[in-house]
Amino acid sequence: MSERASKGVERLKRPLTLQERDLVRWLIEHSHLDSRRLLPQIDRLTVAGRCNCGCPTIYFALNCEPVARKGEQLISDWLATVDGDLVGVMLFQTNDRISSLEVYSCAGSDKPFGLPAIEAIIGYENVPKP
Repeated sequence: MSERASKGVERLKRPLTLQERDLVRWLIEHSHLDSRRLLPQIDRLTVAGRCNCGCPTIYFALNCEPVARKGEQLISDWLATVDGDLVGVMLFQTNDRISSLEVYSCAGSDKPFGLPAIEAIIGYENVPKP
């Protein structure tokens, strides 16, 4: 990770939770690109770090090697709700390696929140109008 990218990152070394694993799989299966070739990586991913701002963004290691974030490319981009609040959900890859799962508050809230349920994911075209 670059120095700039690692400032707000807590380094970890843990397996993915079932919810993280299922969300990554869903995001790949529903990608706007043909990303199914990345599916076999899911079982070899671990969490190498997480954002420390209160969002559930995580950074991956593949085969115990942290995946570089420099040059990341978007694989999948969706919206969802968590506790009634709208969040963005994005999955990235670097050089054909799943690199990070970013989940952010669309309102810019600094209130900590968790991952969205798969059932709560919606496309941009289905965002409720205020």
